[in-house]
Amino acid sequence: MDIIIYNDKAFLLEKDEKFMHIQNMIDAKKRMLFEKQKKLRHISKQNCFLDGVKNDYVKYYSYIKEQKADQIKALELLGNYIDDLTKSGEISKQNVNDAKEEQRKIFNEIKLIKEGLDKLINDTDSINGLLKPNITN
Repeated sequence: MDIIIYNDKAFLLEKDEKFMHIQNMIDAKKRMLFEKQKKLRHISKQNCFLDGVKNDYVKYYSYIKEQKADQIKALELLGNYIDDLTKSGEISKQNVNDAKEEQRKIFNEIKLIKEGLDKLINDTDSINGLLKPNITN
């Protein structure tokens, strides 16, 4: 009978070890799920923050875009005014040459502002594309 009892104890000990192993695996899964839940909460808070940053960024660059468009309009008006003055003959030949030089500078400045505006628009579009939520996940 001692052998049977020993086998029963060994059997129970083996079952206990399997149960403990399963219990440890369950505990490890619980910890992993808890950590993932914490991480998910943290990431979702960051996404809200990033949304705010993105919106501020878009507002700021929209404002800059408007400012650059206003600069272009003002410089174009000035260029047209200089053109009108030179065509009207109300200024001397030297002043006409000076006016044309200023007009050339204005058009170069307009070109630079337009290039900056195009870059700004492209950069803003790129960032908007990067910050769009990924719905496939």
